[in-house]
Amino acid sequence: MSWITITVDDLKDAKVAALVEACQTAALGTGQTDPTASIIADVIARIRAEVAACRGNALDSDTTKIPADLKSLACRMIVRQCQSRLQIALNEDEREEQRNDLRYLERIAECKVPVAATDDPITDEVQAGAVSPSFTAKPRYFTRADQDGI
Repeated sequence: MSWITITVDDLKDAKVAALVEACQTAALGTGQTDPTASIIADVIARIRAEVAACRGNALDSDTTKIPADLKSLACRMIVRQCQSRLQIALNEDEREEQRNDLRYLERIAECKVPVAATDDPITDEVQAGAVSPSFTAKPRYFTRADQDGI
């Protein structure tokens, strides 16, 4: 499978399960539900936007899927968001990992790093591209009569 969906189980495999469970249950307000689903959706949307920035990439029609080769990057980003929600500071290794992940996403957006092709690309959506202005100038004809006073 070339594109995948990130699940809570993937997060528990990527980091200490207790951290993910704390994000799901700790510091919830009255009536507030598990925030991990919205955190996952936000990170998936960010990754898809970076992938879509390269005109050579096609997005999967399922908006919850990302290229499988970005699974560990997505899990790290999601877990960092969970840590932030719990007000747990990143250590130096995690900050360096975050910088590397962001640089990697930038390289994908610049078409310097290829991503896995999807089996179910979006076909009815046109990806935005840069548009150049276009105009046609009138031909200039200079004769002695047109050059009055020169």
